[in-house]
Amino acid sequence: HLGQTYVADRGNHRVMRWCEGDEEGEVVVGGNGQGNQSNQLNLPSGLSFDDEENLYVVDQLNHRIQKYEKILN
Repeated sequence: HLGQTYVADRGNHRVMRWCEGDEEGEVVVGGNGQGNQSNQLNLPSGLSFDDEENLYVVDQLNHRIQKYEKILN
């Protein structure tokens, strides 16, 4: 993920990504309001990637860890 910064945007219940040189970030996970559906988060508080570039998000108030397949540029 060289040249990319990922942020758990807790207050907006989403994960954002900024690519090197971009002026604005983009929503890569969530962004569909607070909730417990598969396309929603409720206070994301941590991020991690595995060796296959899958993203794991700690979805704190839903008491779960969400796995997202490799996120393409």
